This record gives sequence, structure tokens and C-alpha cells, in this order.
Amino acid sequence: MSFGDRPPADVLIDSAAHSGAFNMALDEALLELALERQHSVVRIYRWSEPTVSLGCFQSRQSPVPVAFQNLPMVRRLSGGGAILHDQELTYSVILPQEHPARHNPSGLYAVVHRALIQLLGDCGAAAALRADHDACRAEKQASTVAADAVVQSEPFLCFLRGDPNDVVHRSGVKLIGSAQRRRRGVILQHGSILLRASSMAAELPGVQDLVPDFLLAQFAERLPAAVADAVADQWQNRDVQPLELQRADDIQQRAASV
Repeated sequence: MSFGDRPPADVLIDSAAHSGAFNMALDEALLELALERQHSVVRIYRWSEPTVSLGCFQSRQSPVPVAFQNLPMVRRLSGGGAILHDQELTYSVILPQEHPARHNPSGLYAVVHRALIQLLGDCGAAAALRADHDACRAEKQASTVAADAVVQSEPFLCFLRGDPNDVVHRSGVKLIGSAQRRRRGVILQHGSILLRASSMAAELPGVQDLVPDFLLAQFAERLPAAVADAVADQWQNRDVQPLELQRADDIQQRAASV
């Protein structure tokens, strides 16, 4: 699917890695400011140190794996399970009230993820939506999946959970997971693109582990355009604005005072 008459987008590419607190505060600032704007924002960013983000509805009382207990922990605006942000690239998309995606917010997952699947393929990694991947193997997997669902509770980490909108390698391993927050017609969607297994979660391989000759430099260079083209008819690169930085700083200060 695609959305027609899409507002233009600004693309922010962070040249430096940032703390989890800053990354989450800037995403929240962009969501707040989108209520006053008529253009979309695409942001591509990294993390300055391994950090765990909890989904907005995930309890802080959830059992945290021992390997993560001394890591910085932040709260995401979106739902889902915890994510270990380490060997990854992260994207966020903020769409204003005027964007046609507001009439089908769930469709935004497929739109962005299919663009990322195309880019992964261009760079050497065959991938698909989990729904499409599983449909091809439905007869073999149906009974196993049903049985597992009955006896297993949800894992702490999002990348150990399955969703039809996930992007998976042709082997079925999850490479990209995304989540949303919706506020008065504005949509924030952000997702993690797992590049390599973290030393703290070796059971979660990234695309470079699965495809050793994956063209990572090409993927990283083309990623901003791939996401922007998926949500906007026109887009331009720009730096983060002082107003956005100030709003993010205010959000961090509020969070620190709670």
C-alpha cells in the first residue's frame, strides 16, 4: 500500500551518537512539535552506549536479565518489549495531522518496512515481513506456533517476540522491529535495525552476522532516503533546530525531576 498527497519531510541524520535519555527526549520533542507543524520528520540516529529502552506500558518491575542490570535504562513513548540498543541503527518517523496515514496508522508499518526490505535486498540480505515469511511456511509451523503461544510468557526483549509486521531475514530471524505512539492525529513510529549481535545478547544475531558480505556502508548511506521516500513526496536534509533541542532539554529536565 501507499499514501497519496503526502506532506514534505525534513530528514535529520545525527552525526554523533547520543545518550538514551537524549534520543528519547528528542523523539518526544519532535512528536510535541508536530502538533504545530504540517511537515513530517525522519530521524536516523545511534546510541553512545549500550542502553535498554522499556516500552511505555512495560513495568519496571519486569525481571531484567543480569547482563542488562547495570546499563542505562530509559522509557520509550511506544509500546512493546524492551530493546537493547547497542549494535544497531534506529529510525524515527513523525507524521503531522495532515498526513493521510492518520486514517490507517497500522498501515505505516508495512509502508516503511517494505521500503527497508527493498533496501536490505539491494545490499545483499534477503528479507520479508514476518506475515509473508510465515505464510510461506504455514503448514509446517502452525501447530508449533500455537503450542508455544500457550506455554510461553512474553520475553523481556522485543527482539525475542514476534509480530506480523516484523522484518525478518529469510531464515526467520528478526532484523527490524518498530512501534508507534499516536497523539491527537500525530504519529510517531520508530524502529531498531539490528546490525550485529551484542556481546550482552549473543542469541540475537544481526544482519551482518547472518550475511557476512552485507553492504553496510551502502545500507547506512541509503537508509534516510529509503525511509523518507516511503512517507513523503518531497524531502530535504537539515540539522536539528535550536527549538527542538530546547524542547528536548526541557523534557529531560522534567523527567529528571520526577
